[in-house]
Amino acid sequence: MINIFQRHWHASTRFSPPKPGKADADGAAAVMEPGQQPKGELIAETIYCDTDCEVGARLRLDPNSFEIMEATWETYSLPVTITDLPGLRGAVAYFNSGPALTKALADLGPVARTTFNETIGCVILSEPFLIKERGFASYAAYREYWDVIYLNACRYYSSLDTASELWDFSDYTRTSILFNRFASQSVFVLPGGGLRVIGTYSDTFHEISVEFDTESNLVITRAAGVLLRTPHAICPGTNVYLQQLTGYDAKNPVKKQLAKVLGQGDGCVHLIDTVYDALIAVNMTANRRGGL
Repeated sequence: MINIFQRHWHASTRFSPPKPGKADADGAAAVMEPGQQPKGELIAETIYCDTDCEVGARLRLDPNSFEIMEATWETYSLPVTITDLPGLRGAVAYFNSGPALTKALADLGPVARTTFNETIGCVILSEPFLIKERGFASYAAYREYWDVIYLNACRYYSSLDTASELWDFSDYTRTSILFNRFASQSVFVLPGGGLRVIGTYSDTFHEISVEFDTESNLVITRAAGVLLRTPHAICPGTNVYLQQLTGYDAKNPVKKQLAKVLGQGDGCVHLIDTVYDALIAVNMTANRRGGL
């Protein structure tokens, strides 16, 4: 079994240091009270590196409104470029930001769109650490807000009336790095010309691994996976839907169709994303080999 293609992602959200002049008059740094977040701007970025390229998306945001103040696209592979994206200024890095991304990134291709999507996802998942900045009176108020906007979106939010636990993130106070996400996909050639892909996902709240074997025509012959770390006890059982991928034609996967196979509202959003990214890696590998 030979490794022939890899993809790696690291995304994070952090506070930038306060600007000069914001310290005390004697130059000393301000003392942080328990639960208090530092002043400054929010920086969200995703670095993507695969066998063929290395690129990055960066957003500078208002931590209260999540309004984008600056957006930058960088290519680190030759030729190195830095592209300012004024079309994203004023957009809000939150749900329903897709139209703004589509318009602003039209000339940059699908990798840029995916990378900025990842970046905005990190902004959303850093929100539990910005309760006061985002205008919520308490953690309970924030939890109730998510119970409404995410209702029936995944197994936990489809089972609020029977769930035996609440997601308690009140002890997660952070003052610099708010959220991290790592993901990777590695593709191998199997004897006979088929492919094996191993996809992993790890963020501040979740850790997931999936593995698929395909024929040379990308029909899945074996599917397995596990949710190693989740915020709720009912989440790990969503891996049962992976069994339904045996026999699935993985050519040019459509995420909405894949979500239906993987349980949709009874499944796990992050598992669906991990599977989708793994199958995209398989397709990219097949294209590089001239197999599609």
